[in-house]
Amino acid sequence: MVLLLAGLAAGVAAACNNAPLPEGARAGRDEAAGRRIFQRKCASCHAANGDGKTIVAGHFPYANLIDGRWRSDGSAAAIELQIRDGRDPMPKFEGKLTDEEIRQTVAYVQALSRAAESRGPESGAGAAP
Repeated sequence: MVLLLAGLAAGVAAACNNAPLPEGARAGRDEAAGRRIFQRKCASCHAANGDGKTIVAGHFPYANLIDGRWRSDGSAAAIELQIRDGRDPMPKFEGKLTDEEIRQTVAYVQALSRAAESRGPESGAGAAP
């Protein structure tokens, strides 16, 4: 009986370790959360697919997030700064989104851009101005 309980306790302890999840699992969760935030806070200007073809922002060149053209270098840090601080006409989201929500939104924006790049020029990704 004691051996059975000891074995059960060891199994539970092993199952409940605090080892970090694989990076891929975290990235997938961040992108999924970022997608929900994007749909709620960003799609009215950037469109649900990120192409920026909306009545609100269709005439702003950087509203398109999938054409490969960025106001900055397109890095995660630059996208985070843009979301956090805004830049005319984009409003700032610091104080409206948490740091984690901003990071998750960055992950989703990068995923949108990568998906468009993988589809090629017919999707508008990488098209010359």
